[in-house]
Amino acid sequence: MRALGWRMPLEGKGRYIALQGDIASTVFWYQIEPHIAFSTLPSFEYLEVI
Repeated sequence: MRALGWRMPLEGKGRYIALQGDIASTVFWYQIEPHIAFSTLPSFEYLEVI
């Protein structure tokens, strides 16, 4: 997730800016057994967004 704000300078051309707020999320997964094996997740280096 990414927190974006909108900045409208005096010139009239607005743009999105990155905000410094903290964002949290929670997911609940309910699954009935039995199930097939889960695939391996990628490493955290692969998932990092800069």
